[in-house]
Amino acid sequence: MAKARRIGDIDFWRGAVLIAILVDHIPGNLLERATPRNFGLSDSAEAFVFISGLSVGMIYGPRARERGLSAVARGCLQRAVKLYGVHIALTLGALVIFACAFWTSGVEDLIEAHGRSYVFDSPAAGFAGVAVLSHQLGYFNILPLYIVLMLWTPVALALALRDLRLALAVSVALYAASRIFELRPPSWPEPGAWFFNPLTWQLVFTLGLVASVVWARGAPRASPAAVFLCLLVVAVAAVVVTGAGGTVPGLREAAFAHLDLAKQDLGTARLAHFVALAYLVAVAPQTKRLIESRAGHAVQRLGRNGLATFAAGCVISALGQAALGAAHPYSSAGIERWAGLAYTLAGIAVLFALARWIECRNTPAPPAPAALPFGAV
Repeated sequence: MAKARRIGDIDFWRGAVLIAILVDHIPGNLLERATPRNFGLSDSAEAFVFISGLSVGMIYGPRARERGLSAVARGCLQRAVKLYGVHIALTLGALVIFACAFWTSGVEDLIEAHGRSYVFDSPAAGFAGVAVLSHQLGYFNILPLYIVLMLWTPVALALALRDLRLALAVSVALYAASRIFELRPPSWPEPGAWFFNPLTWQLVFTLGLVASVVWARGAPRASPAAVFLCLLVVAVAAVVVTGAGGTVPGLREAAFAHLDLAKQDLGTARLAHFVALAYLVAVAPQTKRLIESRAGHAVQRLGRNGLATFAAGCVISALGQAALGAAHPYSSAGIERWAGLAYTLAGIAVLFALARWIECRNTPAPPAPAALPFGAV
C-alpha cells in the first residue's frame, strides 16, 4: 500500500508538471504568470527530468536485479526508439501547423522563429538535422534529451547497484566536466548546441534514479535543519525572482547577473533551487490530502498517461502559438491575453478528457510500479 501511494504521488506530480508545461508553452496567456518559473530559479523542466529518473529507477532497478543489466539495456533501447518516433512525429506536425498558419496569415515569424527557418529555407539540411536530432525546434526540444537519458539509464543503474555514492560521483564528475570544458552536443545546420545539454541534465535524472533506490525503503523523513535551509533557499529565490513582490525594482536583474542560471547547461543556482524545492515537496505531509482528492486523482490520470498527455500538450501548444501568432497583427494585446487564457483553459480540459478517455477505453487496472517517463512510454 505504501508503494502504491508513492506511485500515485509520482503520477500526480508528473501530471501537475505536464499542466505547467502546457501553460508555459502558450506565451502571453494570463495563467503563465502563475507557473513555478515565476517564483523560483528552476522551472518545470527540472521537475520533469527528476520525476522521470525516479520512475525509471522504480521499474528498472528491480528488473536489473532480477533479469540483469542486459535486459534493462534492451528495454531502454526500445524506449529510446519509441521516443525518437514520437519526437519526429511531433516535430513534423508542428512544422505543418506553423506552415498552414503562415499560409493563411502571411506572418513570417511563424516560419522563422524557434529554428523553423532552417527547415523552410533549406529543407534538405533542415530535415536531415531533425532526423539526426542535431536540429531541434523551440518548444519541441526535450524529447532528444530523454532519448539520451534512456541510453544513460543502464550505465547509471549499473553504478547505482554497485554503490549509490559511486553513481552520484560519476554523475557529478560528468556534469562538472561538461561545464568546465563546455562539452555539448552540437547543433546542425543551425550553429550552436542542444538546448538541453544531456551531459549536464543527466545529473537531475540520476538524482531521481538514486532517490528511487533510497525511497524504496520508505518516504524521506524531514530533518529540521534541512527543512530550514531549503525553506531559506526557496524563499530567497522567490524574493529575487519577484523583485521582493515588485517593491525592489532591478533586484532580479542585479541578482541574475551574478547567478549561474543557464538552462541549457543546468546552472548550479537552478540545480540548488530545485533540490531544495524537491526536498520540501517530498517531506511535506500536507500534500497527501491534495493528491488523494478527486481533483488529485484526475491529475494522477494525466501522469499515468504521460506520453499521450505530453504529445497532446505539444500539439495544443503549437496550435495556440500558431493561432495567436497569425492573429497578432490584427488584434490588441488585451484581446490576445484573454484569448490565450481561454484557449489555455480549453487545452487543459482537453488533456483531462483525453486521459480519461484513454483509461475508459482500456481495461481498468491499478497503477503499476512500472511508471516510466511520460507514463506509458
